[in-house]
Amino acid sequence: MKGFRTIIALFLVILFLVFGFVRDFVFINLNEQASVTYYHSVESHVSASFHFLSAYTYPQLFALKWILTITFALFFMGLTIAIVRLIYKEKTFLHLTLLAYGVLFLLAAIFFILGQIKPLNLNGYVISRFFMGIAEGPVVLMVLLPAFKLSMWRKSLQK
Repeated sequence: MKGFRTIIALFLVILFLVFGFVRDFVFINLNEQASVTYYHSVESHVSASFHFLSAYTYPQLFALKWILTITFALFFMGLTIAIVRLIYKEKTFLHLTLLAYGVLFLLAAIFFILGQIKPLNLNGYVISRFFMGIAEGPVVLMVLLPAFKLSMWRKSLQK
């Protein structure tokens, strides 16, 4: 990876970090407003830029959390694919990246649906949020990049 590709890769990694902080800021404020709304609290620590959330009901805030969770996960999936594609030209690695995200989304959906079945007494929301939390951050990228590097290293040793 030389010159321009290195600059693009660094830009994408910086974008990854910046949007990680943006995501945290958004969800900290959204969760705070959800708590204030749910418990009818008088004291609020929501940032001034998020005071508009006070107009929403708790179910609306809950739905917004899921919409934003999926949006951020898809965004981070796109960044991860872009970084993997930039560093490694092998289509297999792109397919494995998509598979990793697909498995995370599928597991999140399965546990969310299972959590809706009351006789199971399973807190599917927490488990599904765990899987979506992985998809919304750098964990997938941090696992895949070294794994792909190791795979390429092994291939070069076998030649």
